[in-house]
Amino acid sequence: MKRRIVIHADRPLKLTQSKSERDLIRYLSNEIIGVIDPKNAGKTTGQVLECGGDIPITSSFEELIEQKPNYLLIGASGFRGEFPMEWYPMVIKALQMRVHILNGLHQSLNDVVEFELLSKKYKARIYDLRNPGEKPIKFKNTVDNMQSRRIFIGALNPLGVELPAMMQMLRALHKQGVSADWVPTGLASTLIKGKGFVAESMIADLISGHLENHLLEMDQNFRYIFIEGQGCLKDPMRAGAFVNLLHGARPNGVVLTAGLEKNRGTDEILASVIDFKRVLRSVKKAPLLGLALATYGLKDAEREEVFNVLNEALEIPVFDPFAVIPDNVLTQVKTIA
Repeated sequence: MKRRIVIHADRPLKLTQSKSERDLIRYLSNEIIGVIDPKNAGKTTGQVLECGGDIPITSSFEELIEQKPNYLLIGASGFRGEFPMEWYPMVIKALQMRVHILNGLHQSLNDVVEFELLSKKYKARIYDLRNPGEKPIKFKNTVDNMQSRRIFIGALNPLGVELPAMMQMLRALHKQGVSADWVPTGLASTLIKGKGFVAESMIADLISGHLENHLLEMDQNFRYIFIEGQGCLKDPMRAGAFVNLLHGARPNGVVLTAGLEKNRGTDEILASVIDFKRVLRSVKKAPLLGLALATYGLKDAEREEVFNVLNEALEIPVFDPFAVIPDNVLTQVKTIA
């Protein structure tokens, strides 16, 4: 049965902050039937997030019942240590309607007795997405023997757009007949691909081993394997996952990504590139292949100036991850033999 997903936004949707919701809507638009967000109710995701077209935003779950949802996603973004009491009526209503729950919270809902009983009674499953559900896998440092080349997609700031940059590059490579695939490491991306793991929710010393295991399973089937990074070095909550994924990937090349809301942030981006290079050297010597730069609210002249400054300073291709991928970016990737 095709998924018909309703997303409950933990906080009001905003173009530069609702990263998980935006990625899900961009790449699962044929499965998302609505978003619950009282502040933006009456609008569409196209109007608020610039993707998803006419997907409606409503103030409650009840308003979307006529759309016949069969999945309700909660806790997709933001950090909540425990299940909020105000969500109880919504989840109970969904379970009673035999709607499966996709739980992105750090708290397991299968451990809540009331939800467990309702889940069994109405045969509506609860999926605790942050529970890896796998045995610990120790990192063995064997990826350097792989035939497939590994490309790490890493963010320089919280506005980085790792998933869109990676997906656009993969599509462009596929059009050229190049064999390439990717490893999802986040909540949104694992829902999109249907496999992978949520790195930021794993015990730190297991992240590199899980990634290594995924890479070895894919080896020799693809020329290039892209690894989705999580967080960034300046992110106090996800910097650990970022570095562990970098160690697990031991990449042959790196594509960086960042976001700007104003044209005065280029110095900060350049400083972040220097910081990243220092960390990368402690893992493995690998070239930077490009910078995917997302700009928000910049005028065309400001945007062009930013791209020119970064292109000249970094001496690598700087490109828009939401536009057609330039040939020089793909050429950089294909130099990794």
